[in-house]
Amino acid sequence: MKRSLLLYSVMVLFVIMCAQKTYSLDLVLQAGVAKTDITPTESLYMGGYDSNMRDVPSDGAYGKIYIRAAVFDDTEKKIVFVVSDIVGYRGYDSIRKSVSDETGIPYDNIILSSTHNHAAPVIGGMNANSEWSKDFTQKLIVTVKNAIKDCEPVKIGGGIGHSSIAMNRRKKMEDTVSYITFDENNSSQSAGKFKTDNPVLIHEIAGVYRLGTNPGGPIDDEVGIIRIDTMNGKPKAVFINYACHGTSLGGRNHTISPEWMGHMIEYMEKTVPGITGIYFQGAAGDINPRFVGGIDGGVDDLIKTALLGYEIGEEVVRVFNGITTRNPLNAQIRLVQKDIICPLKYNRVMQDFKTTTVAVPTTAIRIDEFTCVTFPGELFHEIGKRIKSSTHNRYSFLIGYCNAGLGYLPTQKAFSEGGYEPNASRFAPVTEKVYLEEVKKILIDLY
Repeated sequence: MKRSLLLYSVMVLFVIMCAQKTYSLDLVLQAGVAKTDITPTESLYMGGYDSNMRDVPSDGAYGKIYIRAAVFDDTEKKIVFVVSDIVGYRGYDSIRKSVSDETGIPYDNIILSSTHNHAAPVIGGMNANSEWSKDFTQKLIVTVKNAIKDCEPVKIGGGIGHSSIAMNRRKKMEDTVSYITFDENNSSQSAGKFKTDNPVLIHEIAGVYRLGTNPGGPIDDEVGIIRIDTMNGKPKAVFINYACHGTSLGGRNHTISPEWMGHMIEYMEKTVPGITGIYFQGAAGDINPRFVGGIDGGVDDLIKTALLGYEIGEEVVRVFNGITTRNPLNAQIRLVQKDIICPLKYNRVMQDFKTTTVAVPTTAIRIDEFTCVTFPGELFHEIGKRIKSSTHNRYSFLIGYCNAGLGYLPTQKAFSEGGYEPNASRFAPVTEKVYLEEVKKILIDLY
């Protein structure tokens, strides 16, 4: 009898502990959103391409760029997502620490990402003395504070759309001879540091992989969407996740633009008045828009870039309108952060044999039916798809360019093929396998 009672007690305790980890009836999910216009009035130097292609500052703006923030609060824990319409940050750690100091949100709960917009100004550098650059971090902090003030109980729902505005960019070359390089944003005889009055013929050999257009190549066409409504059913916000570089405008463009991503949100916000849109860049390491100014004959076109955004915006609106929101079955915010230790490429180890690995900060977050995993750089889309399928949740998101800037992580197959991204990567070819195994462990802890 005593033995049965003891066994029963142990089982009850186990059930209670599991319930505390995964479910609480006392929690209420709240959310708040905010955005700040950071479109510069100054002429600023732009980033994303070889600096020799952009040796003069911007000549104006076509559209607006923003900092956007979304805060989730389950009454026990706060988490904030911050996204800026720029190519990347200088000092992720210092910005996250400043946000934490000013708001009280724990450092690990601050998810700092960018849309990876190549038509935006750079923070610091040649813009270090600009008012825009000096004010940037403070504007970001204010945006987060405004999102906190906007917090209220919400209903949520998810949906999945599909879009083909993206294209695989790993081009397998044919045997050609031309005066024009495949990527005019990097090395060109007509602009930049290699500009010349006496161009020479350039020979490409069949089978070599370059950065270019690959219409038949694979992409991740999934558009992940979270709809957030107030408790009375009024649309409040939409989260959008899609994998595609912000590079439809190339290095010859000197006009600041929100790129296709910002125009997509512009379309969404005009179509659904009162809503705030937030875009999370996905695993876009090997994915470009359908056209890129300066690649394979592509020409910079601000209007075509906007139309690209409106095209995917139509899909977002369609899916958004079909989503029915509800009170979360589980309002608890679950978060696991881990630095995954990955091997460095051989040539980097030879430069400093005492440093053979790099820490890759990775965060997994679960809210009800939604799970997202972050990556601090440019992940190839196939790895992103495998991570999303590993969450085993109804709606899965991969947020790239997040919390650090560690560059490209290609697939092991891509390393064997060569090309721009494997050459630029700091990681050893086996990293794909190492990273995926560690992410699976994080996801086990998340649940």
